Amino acid sequence: MEILEKITFGQTVVGLGQHNGKADLSGLDLSEDELNIVKALSPRKQVEWVSSRELLHQIATISPRPLCLYDEFGKPYLAGSDKHISISHSETWCAAMVSDRPCGVDVQVYSDTVRRIADRFLTTPDLRKINALKQSDAQQDALPFLHLFWGAKECLYKAYGKRKLGFREHLFISDIDLRTNTARGEINYEQVHLSYDIKFELLSEVAWVYCTACDMPDTVHGE
Repeated sequence: MEILEKITFGQTVVGLGQHNGKADLSGLDLSEDELNIVKALSPRKQVEWVSSRELLHQIATISPRPLCLYDEFGKPYLAGSDKHISISHSETWCAAMVSDRPCGVDVQVYSDTVRRIADRFLTTPDLRKINALKQSDAQQDALPFLHLFWGAKECLYKAYGKRKLGFREHLFISDIDLRTNTARGEINYEQVHLSYDIKFELLSEVAWVYCTACDMPDTVHGE
């Protein structure tokens, strides 16, 4: 697994990498719990799991390496650590993030599939914003911006980490600035009202998006 980019800001580190399509189960010195998770996966999913955890381990620089497990909602966490993490993978690309705040990361290879499912995650105001972005950037194709919105909402969903959120109903993206590659995210769900800082890179092959909560975390994972 090759790290292509690593960005640090405050107590947050995010990385982007690519793998060769092979899973080296010895590279991470996996625990029995982790091995049980990996062995239950398909060969393709094994590669994704190992490469994203390898990237996470390299950018987190926590020694000894904490176990990477899942909570009751399926959200990954580092056992015994108060750090928040997020991971993502798409084909040979992977992304990982570790922060002192709730966070989310998403990487997606550009695909026309996102056009077909746009009505599942975009509102009419979202579509207006995408059209304005396309015009301001003189883009002929809205595909990168569709992936920007998809990735940003994925990041908010991951940062919240408790499911139940509708991409159209509860996740909102605003203040997108193509000069600074930043945006604002909000979750409005029942009594939950949370704000997030979003950063992104629309690369030639993928959209890479990540967010951190504006509010400090109120939970700590243990063993």
